[in-house]
Amino acid sequence: MLEKTKNNKEMKQTRPVPSVSKGVDMSKVKWTSEQQDAIYEKNSNILVAAAAGSGKTAVLVERIINKIINEKIDIDKLLVVTFTNAAASEMRERVLDAIYKKLEEDSENENLQRQITLLNKASICTIDSFCLEVVRNNFYELDNVSPNFRIADTTEIELLKQEVLEDIFEKKYEEDNDEFIKLIHTYTSYRDDTPLKELVLKINNYIQSNPFPEKWLTDKIEMFNLKDRLDEDFANTIWGKELLKEVDEELVDILSTFESISKKLTLDKELEKYYQTIRNDIDMLENLKRSLNSWDKAYEINQNLKFPTWPRQKVESELKDEAKKIRDDGKKKLSKILDKILIYNSRQANEDIYDMYSILSKLKNLIFEFNEEFSKRKRNKNIVDFNDIEHFALKILLKEENGKIQVSEVAKRYQEKYLEIAIDEYQDSNLVQEYILSSVSKGNNIFMVGDVKQSIYKFRQAMPELFLNKYHKYKSKKDKQKEDDLKIQLFKNFRSRDNVLDFTNIVFQDIMSNDLGDIEYDEKEYLNLGADYPELKQNFATEIDIIDLKEEEKQENIENEEIFEEKNEEEEERVENIELEARFVANRIKELIKEKFQVWDIKKNQYRNIEYKDIVILLRSTANIAPIYEQEILSLNMPVFSDSSQEYLGSIEIQTIMSLLKIIDNPMQDIPLVTVLRSFIGKFTDDELVQIRLSDKYDNFYVCMQKAMIDVNKELKEKICNFLSNLDKWRDEQEYFSLDELIWKIYIDTGFYNYVRINAKW
Repeated sequence: MLEKTKNNKEMKQTRPVPSVSKGVDMSKVKWTSEQQDAIYEKNSNILVAAAAGSGKTAVLVERIINKIINEKIDIDKLLVVTFTNAAASEMRERVLDAIYKKLEEDSENENLQRQITLLNKASICTIDSFCLEVVRNNFYELDNVSPNFRIADTTEIELLKQEVLEDIFEKKYEEDNDEFIKLIHTYTSYRDDTPLKELVLKINNYIQSNPFPEKWLTDKIEMFNLKDRLDEDFANTIWGKELLKEVDEELVDILSTFESISKKLTLDKELEKYYQTIRNDIDMLENLKRSLNSWDKAYEINQNLKFPTWPRQKVESELKDEAKKIRDDGKKKLSKILDKILIYNSRQANEDIYDMYSILSKLKNLIFEFNEEFSKRKRNKNIVDFNDIEHFALKILLKEENGKIQVSEVAKRYQEKYLEIAIDEYQDSNLVQEYILSSVSKGNNIFMVGDVKQSIYKFRQAMPELFLNKYHKYKSKKDKQKEDDLKIQLFKNFRSRDNVLDFTNIVFQDIMSNDLGDIEYDEKEYLNLGADYPELKQNFATEIDIIDLKEEEKQENIENEEIFEEKNEEEEERVENIELEARFVANRIKELIKEKFQVWDIKKNQYRNIEYKDIVILLRSTANIAPIYEQEILSLNMPVFSDSSQEYLGSIEIQTIMSLLKIIDNPMQDIPLVTVLRSFIGKFTDDELVQIRLSDKYDNFYVCMQKAMIDVNKELKEKICNFLSNLDKWRDEQEYFSLDELIWKIYIDTGFYNYVRINAKW
């Protein structure tokens, strides 16, 4: 079954607005008044709420160019922070491209020529890169941090975390530590302490997004210390407020359905008794709702809450049956939530929270012990992770004096250096990054661009509330006083047609709210049409296709005259579903090509027939799904390319070289080392690796190889010697070879290049 929705709005006969994407001559772009404000306004902090397709990157680039050309500010006096290395590279390319275009107009402009030279050392980077620069240049401000530290990769860090946890747990088991045993009994089973280990890691990772992680965790756990507040109304605690809010939301939903059905019941006089029953229900629920400002009052009402008996009247009516079903469903929903929440009075609820204080304090101590030991191990290995880099930078830029946090002299130097700080994708910042960037600003020179509706990195401890706080606090241009910070809203979309935008707005106005998505998606937040296209006879309708899997299966059974055996395996069913979806998409693409669907060609400034290269298929994950789509598309004799990083970077050929580079840097990494030994480069067999490991079951594999040469046979000894000799040579050569030169030399030394060229299917 396919269901399609179409928007048949008449299209305007106007010239298209040029896209502001990469490759467009920015001098020919007509900026909106809001975009102009974002480009030229200054002398205050500025927050640009830029909706999807509003040209925020183009605006940011143009603002940089304006600073360079009109305000005569050198580009190395600007700090431009992006979210990814790719975004930083693209930003640098866009700025360079814009400068070259300006030079075409004024080739003798010495200022522009100087900016090209300065661009190489300009601070257009990720926040991690900026923090690393701060630490490298000011390491002497830190205690116990060597200037030649190495940033460990994720795998190495995770293995070290596990090692530290295992050692701490083993030590506490041996000590028979009472606090630890209580934690074990609370969070784990008798057979497996993994849940507690995972909890320690999860909490420790989470608190690192806070500028002062240990203080933050201590303060949060102290909130459970209700020893002196046991007789207070539980509604005044954060837990009581959240729980009563949950009850209130459920009551609002139930009351809405009860009100709706009660209005219907008034249409039939024979249903008067049922109407009165529903009205009594409504009065009772509204009374409960009004009581939710007091926990004990709500608790008391709940204890005596009783729905009247449904009238037993011989009336044949579908409306009566509908009303009874709605009422029964509402009662079940309410009972489910009230039986879970309003089961204790304030005193009992406060005591339950206080009972948790002791065990949480023990958990906190364990986390702090882990973090201390983890930090110690990293120092011993002279390695750091990116959390360390951010917190090191914070320690350098902020100092505590007389109990107050003050910017350091280093921070003041950065304040003098940077005339403006621009932050892209600001909605994905966390509190540590906020403190860092604020410390190097003058207080009125931060330019932030983002869209809270596109915040997707909460799992990485991003804090969209930072954006929202400024969004509600900053003033629009018309309301702004001199001392106020400025908010600019870019809600015109230059990427999509009106039917796409209308559909998007319809969907998100119903599902996005302050509670779900951190913002109310109303008319103020709508995506508004910014691009116009010439009229076209073809209907550009938004199309939703729903595949009824049961109908599809039935149809295929009929066509093939066979019945599929029922599959119990969930994974098999999932693959089948993906295949059906992929088959539908492939056929739809073929239809579009056959129908000569018209698309707008921005380079030719006209419509043309759609081509395969115009079509992209977006998937939640490419790992296992992309090959299925490829197969279905290829089966219809259509070209397809899967842009999957796993296909390239995940290939064994690339992974082998990456592992080799890791052990050239640090041979004490077991997993990369064994990977290389087992590959074409090492040519060690499984039996040989076992023999090496038997020389020492506990030390790292690199040391095992050195020890093994004493006991192994001559052939294996020679093999080990040759490998270690080559490894030592490459480790020496890394000091004076560039990375590309070193990789090429490794290819030649090992014969790996010819091996890959002959055997790899690229």
